[in-house]
Amino acid sequence: MTPKNAFETHVGHFWGLLNTRDYMRARSKLAHELMAIGTLDGVSEALSHVMDMLRLNRSDNMGLRTIIPGLLIRLDRDQECYDFIKWWATCDFDGDDMSKPYLDLHGADALEDDMDWLTGEFPDFYHLVAILLLKLKMMVDTRNTKVARKVLDKSSLPGKLWEPIELATLRSPLSVPFCKLKNNAELARMEVRLLHQIRRLGAAVTRANDQFMLYLLGDSDDLDEMLEARPESYSSGSWEEAALALQSCYAALWETEGVLPMLFDAKACAGADSEREIREIWMEDDRARKGRSFEQLLSDVSTNRVWGYLDYAVENAAWLGPSDERPSQKHTKENQKAWEEAIAEEAEFERDLEEFGSKEESDEGSDGDEIIYF
Repeated sequence: MTPKNAFETHVGHFWGLLNTRDYMRARSKLAHELMAIGTLDGVSEALSHVMDMLRLNRSDNMGLRTIIPGLLIRLDRDQECYDFIKWWATCDFDGDDMSKPYLDLHGADALEDDMDWLTGEFPDFYHLVAILLLKLKMMVDTRNTKVARKVLDKSSLPGKLWEPIELATLRSPLSVPFCKLKNNAELARMEVRLLHQIRRLGAAVTRANDQFMLYLLGDSDDLDEMLEARPESYSSGSWEEAALALQSCYAALWETEGVLPMLFDAKACAGADSEREIREIWMEDDRARKGRSFEQLLSDVSTNRVWGYLDYAVENAAWLGPSDERPSQKHTKENQKAWEEAIAEEAEFERDLEEFGSKEESDEGSDGDEIIYF
């Protein structure tokens, strides 16, 4: 039996009432339609709806918590996003006990190095991707701060205008402390710290679902197919999970200027370094190639190596010199030289080994033919 006024008597337990489920489904559809509009007002109103739906149904049987981080990031409410995700991951929650606090974590350290609560054996994949995006957003802000300082150093603007200009280049409120790091060495250390965290998160994303990054940075037609899919269910590590996770965060990725170009540049840097290796080694191994063309294999390998080359892309993003002299090109030349030296050393070692073997055979033959006089 439906209560006379469930909004007064059953707040927090709406999904437990069968007759309120149609209302919850309709409101969820409304929220998704508002999200699809793509305007600031649409996203804000969608967030208001889903947050209120969590108030009505604390256990979140509809899985609304998977889309909330993306909405918060789109609205630059990044601290709330981090707090929301960490609360769900760390709080001892009983949806039936209304006396316990709910979503009451505020001001968690978004730069903390300890992320075991997020990157464990069975992570919440949607939330893992959202935190990765949050860190990438902050990394772009460090790039913007570095570029702003390079430009300001060559300007004649008074010093009192520098900080407002630097602040105007930042997207995430979490990045505001970067402007307080007046020493560029401190800013560089912060960048290295973020880079380490991003690599760890990126590795965790790939472990949890090895298809996510391949589609995000892969063929645009495949990406469109994934964004348009409507899976009714999914399992951990599946194509369906990757599709739903991409749909929950792609608008935030697209709207966070600098993140996707940085990832694609890291992939390009990985490709430049991997091309010769793939052509000379991988293409000769049918088991590794798995029927893929050189271009397909290069794309897949480069994507899997994105996190290892993110530092190249970060350096490139802050480069103000000629495009054909970007830091990544210098690194690639150095790596190619090291590759050639390694090949030459290996060839020399094999020649020495062959000569040594020939000499031993010759010595053995001589010993056998030797005449000994007594």
